[in-house]
Amino acid sequence: MLKKTATLCVALALVLVFVGSGLAEELSPQLCKAKVTAAAKLLAAEGDAAFAKIKDPKGEFRFADGKGYVWIHDLEGIMVMHPIKPSLDGKPLLDMRDVNGVYLFVAFNETVEAHGKGWIPYAWPKPGQKESSPKISYCILVKHGDKDYVAGSGMYDVTADDIKKLFPKDAIYED
Repeated sequence: MLKKTATLCVALALVLVFVGSGLAEELSPQLCKAKVTAAAKLLAAEGDAAFAKIKDPKGEFRFADGKGYVWIHDLEGIMVMHPIKPSLDGKPLLDMRDVNGVYLFVAFNETVEAHGKGWIPYAWPKPGQKESSPKISYCILVKHGDKDYVAGSGMYDVTADDIKKLFPKDAIYED
């Protein structure tokens, strides 16, 4: 009887560990903000040398089972490093708009230039879908030497109202 109880306890503990570890990395505004903040600190300290760490598919900046990632662009709207779509690297993106006419990278840049960091709501299709869904990104202006970068990460199905409740003092872009 003791052996069965011990085996059951070990099995239950293993289940809790696996379930708990899966829940620990759920994509949330708090996690998104924390990862962008950490990437911004790394980028400010290391400059271009940080790109490899930020885009590492097994690194800390790919999170929430791959749903979360951090990209880097500059204030001219050029994508410097995108870990999911490297075909965007080096491309000008100031003309990229959502279905509501929001110029995404203009909004990202205006927000960080005015506030240093903040949230930008827009609409964008989820991977594999054609219809746009609510999406919001958190961006931070990062300075390293004479270079200015914008580090950002986004998530779906979170609105500006959700962010206002969670982070009432954070800047939120309004078109």
